[in-house]
Amino acid sequence: AGPARLLPRDRHRGASPRFASSRAPRSPRARGSLVASAGDGDTGSLLDELDADQRCPVPKDQRPASQLAELQDSLLLGWGAVELPGYVARLGALGAFFYFTLAYPIASYSYDPSTQPVEAVVCALTGSFVAVAVFALLIYNNWSYVRDRLLSATVEYEETGWYDGQTYVKDPEMLARDRLLGTYVVRPIVERLRKTLLACGLGVFVSLAALNAIDAPEYGVSGGGAFYENGGAGFYKESSAVKYEPPATPEELALEEAEEAEELARYEAAMDRYARDNAAARAQLAEDAASSVE
Repeated sequence: AGPARLLPRDRHRGASPRFASSRAPRSPRARGSLVASAGDGDTGSLLDELDADQRCPVPKDQRPASQLAELQDSLLLGWGAVELPGYVARLGALGAFFYFTLAYPIASYSYDPSTQPVEAVVCALTGSFVAVAVFALLIYNNWSYVRDRLLSATVEYEETGWYDGQTYVKDPEMLARDRLLGTYVVRPIVERLRKTLLACGLGVFVSLAALNAIDAPEYGVSGGGAFYENGGAGFYKESSAVKYEPPATPEELALEEAEEAEELARYEAAMDRYARDNAAARAQLAEDAASSVE
């Protein structure tokens, strides 16, 4: 018999030909018992600790798999991992909360709900879309950060502080596990969050366009004389202003008349003083001219 051939894994470990030749393939029953015994102490999840994790110098809280577990357990950031019906329901509840507590009260100051209900509703919808987009952007940034760390072949970490940053090259076992997590767990969540941001942006754009179409003044619109006399197309008329301004009370009219009379008296006194000064100046000029002739 020829010499036993070294397997690549045995050659890497420096195993002898005798050790390589003595290895016999396990039967399916033996492999099944081995898997069962290995799975007795874990949960069968990709987030279970591997042998490579025990050799990894990266602190546990800075490992991509640990950061993914923290995201999934987070009260707010964990929304990204919720199933689609629950995800939509939570975002809808968040938008409704901001609509009724913040957006609609602010819109009511800009548009009177009794006379402009559509404008108030559309303006409030714009604000609620913006609020939902801000929260979705926060969740998106965290999940995309963890995705990049999972798919990367290296891990940047800090041992004690920002001044001693290090870079660790993942073991093949850890790299395979992290890329499985990044590809099949995190990437669909990031894509869903990206679509959420696009939907919120589209909602803001449509709301602003609708608000502009409803509330925009119509300049240069052709119409009869009544259209312009009523203050249409941005023209100011006292008669049209009276329709929107409350009428003055008698006290306000009396006060306005008194102010006008006082202003007129000050004007007349100033004109009299100006006339006296001019007369005095002319008299002085005449005296100077007479004295110079003598």
